[in-house]
Amino acid sequence: MLLSLLLWKVSKITYLSAFLMAFILLAVQIFRLSSLIFGLPAESSLPFIGVWFAYYSFFFIPDGLLIATAITAYELKEKKLTHVLYSFHLSPYRLMRLFLAPALLFLLICGSLTPFLVEEHVTFATRGLLIQYKDRLFENIPIKTFLRAGNLVVYVRNKEGNKLEGVFLKYKNLQVIAEKATYLGKGNFVFEKGSLLTREEGKYFLMKFEKYNLSTEEFLRADLREEVILRDRLLNIINTAFILPLSLLGFVGSLKLCKSHTQLYLMIAGGFILHQIVMFVSKLNL
Repeated sequence: MLLSLLLWKVSKITYLSAFLMAFILLAVQIFRLSSLIFGLPAESSLPFIGVWFAYYSFFFIPDGLLIATAITAYELKEKKLTHVLYSFHLSPYRLMRLFLAPALLFLLICGSLTPFLVEEHVTFATRGLLIQYKDRLFENIPIKTFLRAGNLVVYVRNKEGNKLEGVFLKYKNLQVIAEKATYLGKGNFVFEKGSLLTREEGKYFLMKFEKYNLSTEEFLRADLREEVILRDRLLNIINTAFILPLSLLGFVGSLKLCKSHTQLYLMIAGGFILHQIVMFVSKLNL
């Protein structure tokens, strides 16, 4: 009975906390991603949101388990229920093993998901949205308006479909002025009858052309990188390994170290910060 109650309560708080942290992270990133999420049809943005929550809810499981274990154990202590349990000959060691049951469950779940949920999938999905968004922008270039997208600035005097007239384009150290141009999609432009100004090693070079092809690096294919996936899987193993230590910290810390809610929250914050620092350093070194 007690085991079932702890499994349900700790598991529920763990996943809700992990999901909430994933949501907060998305809210922090919304200024960078809002144009992608809200500027594209739902069939493009909803899969990205799904991938985001699938990965980051998984990533924050150790922190969610720390929160759930600490809060649940502290609640037992605050309500004097631990003394009742001890009076029924339930030792602290036995109680700790009951609290470790949800941790072992999440250890098994996260261990099985380690090869499949990687951060590269989020990067891949973001890259795909970026390609769709910028392609959509250039397919609908407004006339007589400077359009800025990343390293690109485009001005078009007139257009009909993907045929452009009176085109100015600036990309990094390169500037193109052309009478006509055709946008082929995926960031590829074909210019006709114009001039090209480029800057190399501090010197400017001007040349005329009859036809000039330009492919911008923002529109490279959004491929999954196998070497990054391998690194992310190693990071997942490190992240999963934090489940038991953080669960133990939540249990022992709340019962033995924390005398007030303030101390409880500080302990949770300290465990969270330590976990994120280790993951950040590991990511830099892998």
